[in-house]
This record gives sequence, structure tokens and C-alpha cells, in this order.
Amino acid sequence: MRPNVLFATSEAFPLAKTGGLGDVSASLPSALHHLGVNVRLVLPAYRSAVQRLGACWG
Repeated sequence: MRPNVLFATSEAFPLAKTGGLGDVSASLPSALHHLGVNVRLVLPAYRSAVQRLGACWG
């Protein structure tokens, strides 16, 4: 059975980043996923992040 992790953060690269937290919030969930953990990442719907997602999902 795969463990489930909800990763809540205020920033995650490339959607929102002001410092090192954005880098960790992107790399740690990815590393956990590669170890077989079911990871979901949530962050606030900052206007700039939503616009970037819209450009990606387009």
C-alpha cells in the first residue's frame, strides 16, 4: 500500500517562488513520488500562478 502525503505550501517552482522554499516545495514531492509515495501538492491560487497554469493547459 502506497502512503499518501498532502504537501501544502505557500510557493512551488515554477508557479510561485520567492526563495529556497519554492525549490524545496517542487523537488521534495517529486522525490517522494519517485520513492512510491502518492503525493498531492496544494498552494494558494495566486493570480500569477493561475495565469501560468492557464498558459500551460491552454
